[in-house]
Order: sequence, then structure tokens, then C-alpha cells
Amino acid sequence: MFGTRADAVVDSAFIVTVLAPLIALLGVRLVRQGREEAHKRLQTVLLAVCVLAVVALEIRIRVAGGSSKLVAGSPYAGSTLLNVVAGVHIAGAVTTYLLWCWLVFVSRRRYRSVLPGGFSRKHKIAGRIVIAGLFFTALSASAVYRLAFWG
Repeated sequence: MFGTRADAVVDSAFIVTVLAPLIALLGVRLVRQGREEAHKRLQTVLLAVCVLAVVALEIRIRVAGGSSKLVAGSPYAGSTLLNVVAGVHIAGAVTTYLLWCWLVFVSRRRYRSVLPGGFSRKHKIAGRIVIAGLFFTALSASAVYRLAFWG
């Protein structure tokens, strides 16, 4: 897709990751417009798409024989730089996705037709952390993609 060594699965997962924080911000706008149901649907669908993209990427990595095989053509393959950047990316992404899953699950259970409720403040704080995490994940994924598939 981008003229790199990455295949369609890797490129698709990358696109989803980069677009996720922007779409999540759209969800914030929906809430500010009083469209809570649309916000709820958007966040749930976005989370599902992101999780599916990660699962597809993980399957692709396994089919390739591991991440080292997938990035074998990179001049950074096996380097400390790529390993550290990838490790930091994975740690941030996993933490973000776990918090996001928790937030969606708990929010759906606690949602009431009259807002704001007692959970609203925690939801807002956790939502901000998730969006910051999604931006971090997008930036770190971009660094991994650059090191692993360009050049």
C-alpha cells in the first residue's frame, strides 16, 4: 500500500492504529453535542476494529514465523533500537487497550439515561488517558513501522 516491505495486513493494522485517536476524538465531540448513544456506539465499534486489527497483525506475525522473520529485510532487524522502540510501543499499546476495554465494559454497565452520573468524572479521566494512550500508540507504531518496513 505504501510502497514498503509491509504487506496488506501490516499496512491495514497501521492505518487503523494511526486513525484510532482521531476517531476517538470524534467520539468526544459527539458527547459534547449531547449525542451519548452515538458516542457509545462509535467507541465500541472503534475498539472492536482496533482489537481485530491487532489480532490480524498477531496472526500475520505468527504465520511469518515471528516478528524477527517479518522484519528481516529491515536494516534495523535485530537492532537494539528496533527492539526497544517495539517493546515500548507494545507496552503502551497493551496498557492503553486494557484500560480502553475496561472503560467500555464498565461504562456500558453503568450507563444511565440521565447524565452525568456518579461514574462520569472517572469516565472522563479514563477517557482522556485512553485517548492520550491512543496517540502514543499511533506515534510509536509509526516509529516501529518506519524502522521495520522502510529503507
